[in-house]
Amino acid sequence: MKPEKSKLNFQNLNLLLIFILPVMFLFFGIKKQSELHEKLMIQGIAIDFEDKNYKLTVQAYDFKNPEDKNEPRTRVIESSGISISEALENLKKITGLTPLYSQNKIIIFSEDLAKNGLIKIIDFFSRYYENRPSVKLRVAKNNAGDFLKTFSDDKIVKASEIRDLVDEKSDTNILDFEKEVKTPISDAYLMFLEKNSQNLIKCEIVAVFNYDKLIKIMDKNDSIAIQILKNSPKPGIYVFDCDKNLISCKIENPKSKIKVRLNSENNLPGFDISVKLNANLFENEQNFKNIELMENNIKKNLNNNLKLLCEKVISETIKESCDLFKFGKILRNNNPKYFKSIENDWKTQVLPNIKYNVNIESKISMFGMNDN
Repeated sequence: MKPEKSKLNFQNLNLLLIFILPVMFLFFGIKKQSELHEKLMIQGIAIDFEDKNYKLTVQAYDFKNPEDKNEPRTRVIESSGISISEALENLKKITGLTPLYSQNKIIIFSEDLAKNGLIKIIDFFSRYYENRPSVKLRVAKNNAGDFLKTFSDDKIVKASEIRDLVDEKSDTNILDFEKEVKTPISDAYLMFLEKNSQNLIKCEIVAVFNYDKLIKIMDKNDSIAIQILKNSPKPGIYVFDCDKNLISCKIENPKSKIKVRLNSENNLPGFDISVKLNANLFENEQNFKNIELMENNIKKNLNNNLKLLCEKVISETIKESCDLFKFGKILRNNNPKYFKSIENDWKTQVLPNIKYNVNIESKISMFGMNDN
């Protein structure tokens, strides 16, 4: 009996080795592949289109050549190709390092590229297995690559810093943008990058799309109105006239609600938009004796100014057959039978003729106001 038991144990050992050895080889193989010094950790990608080629400007961490013991070196590499995939593949040939895209923070498109349509590029990045769908998107004035090569105080402006210029809750990622541009009854916007006279990067205004094509760059006030209607938590600083005095206030936490109604006379939809928001007033040189009277007067002027501004941006977008505020989705959800009857003509025939009314209700906080 003992020899049989010994033989059985030997067989078990052979079986065990058959299973363990491949796992060990796999483990050490993976370990070798994941060495950081062999990787080019991508932080940001800017895309331009020049001479029938995609030109990529990539900001990445290079662990093979660190700046010091605690921080990797930030490298900027340029690559090109007839396709995005070829341009990305050429990064490895240029650097000798394997690009790692899972840590990418932002993708920046040039203005001209966005005007021609982004759907092919968005499709590639949404399907590319290493890329995360949460990567943020931007449109850049003129050359997109310049923004990843910008220096401030003798240090390169990192891709994460460019991303963080926009509040997380009001930012747009690949997944969100793709959903909007592939839906025939809604449209999207992206935040727009530009530089001021001191070469500092700003990201305050909005680039509006019809499907996947850029159609309009809004000015600062129009961008504030869009972000108010889209419930962005921090639309920005709004300056308006109140009794021949300029008042500046910080608009925060807008909450907009849209109700739909059908006009019995022409069977066209109408939309009532109510918005509640906070307005923190900055310092004002005007003297006043009655705080309550002053507050009511400012509130009245602010509400009226924002109402007209919001109605203006709605008018400008629907003239471009752009359903930025999802009127079509709201109408479909509230009256699916009616919407089905006009769905094919929604953007071209119905949307340009809808009626809308905006009502603004602000809550004033008078920080830094002078009381005499």
